[in-house]
Amino acid sequence: MPAEATDTSDRIADPALLPHWLILGSVTLPGRPGYVREARRLVAAAIGADHPRADTVLLLTSELVTNAVTHSRSRWPDGTVDVMVAAGVAGLLVAVTDDGSDASVPVIRNRPGAENGNGLLLVETLADAWGYLPRRGRTMCWFRLGSRERPPPGPDHALSAPERVPAAPRWPGEHPSGRRSGGYGYRPAIPL
Repeated sequence: MPAEATDTSDRIADPALLPHWLILGSVTLPGRPGYVREARRLVAAAIGADHPRADTVLLLTSELVTNAVTHSRSRWPDGTVDVMVAAGVAGLLVAVTDDGSDASVPVIRNRPGAENGNGLLLVETLADAWGYLPRRGRTMCWFRLGSRERPPPGPDHALSAPERVPAAPRWPGEHPSGRRSGGYGYRPAIPL
């Protein structure tokens, strides 16, 4: 199931705007499966072991980097994967940028009992918001987690006011003019 369109004009979602997002770490890694562990190490060191959602952040980072080194041109000789982790008022943002692929959009699969193929399903299920932005032959796939676990839905769950989840990050170097960039993949934690 493809994700919904993303409005990337929200200034809080742009990791390049340091008053809103503080970049905790970034690295460019070779596009090989052996470097997935290095991506997890970077994120673990950036957020610290005491972060309340550390396990989820590391799992989802691992899934996105594994997808990048398995399904994109990053796996080709001299291919790379960029990993960036940032913190802001909306929680944590992790972005994984690969060398793109022939597929036009990332595909969410649901293969119950399968050993692989469910990575984006995990991201969609566990992240507060996620998406992807294809630009200039590369693809940035990102997810955002708040600092606390989402409350389970049910009759006891009530919000005093609607929660607004900020939109996706803009591609690095894009002009913050407030234009819609046409990115995809926005999934609000709570329907707006």
